[in-house]
Amino acid sequence: MSRGQWLLVALVAAATGCADSEDELAPGDPAFVRDPALDVELHSVPGENRSHRRGENCMHCHQPLGPGLGRFTIGVTVRTPTGFAVDPIVELYDGPPDDGGALVTTLRGDAMGNVFTTEAFGLPDRELWPKVWSADRALTNQMPFPTGSGACNLCHKRAFEVTVVPPVMP
Repeated sequence: MSRGQWLLVALVAAATGCADSEDELAPGDPAFVRDPALDVELHSVPGENRSHRRGENCMHCHQPLGPGLGRFTIGVTVRTPTGFAVDPIVELYDGPPDDGGALVTTLRGDAMGNVFTTEAFGLPDRELWPKVWSADRALTNQMPFPTGSGACNLCHKRAFEVTVVPPVMP
């Protein structure tokens, strides 16, 4: 997106923020009417800090019945043991990554530690095995089972945040 497009997107997003009062419809309410201008392709970009609300469930607003820019298929915040990861990497596999699973895609996060995309991966009908990395690939972590949801921060919050750590040596 060009700078002009980002400005327009920022203005639309600011005008359609999540419900702040009881009079407004909350994201997810079937009566919510989404502005079609919000349905744009969007993904995190290394080095950028345009994302927001680290650690919160991105899909709360970035969904078909929400006011967030783009309909995210994947949204997650990655931490290190000392803070938010800068430009993290998320790999998605069609099977266990350390047991022959094939790499489906690699997503790059932004300077805020957020990784998000509107690209379709077949979720929830398809299960994927996520593996996360620090930008230098010195720290890593992965789920021991597959997921059918890209709303990672829905479960991974507070004590269960997605955190990259030094790899365990066998």
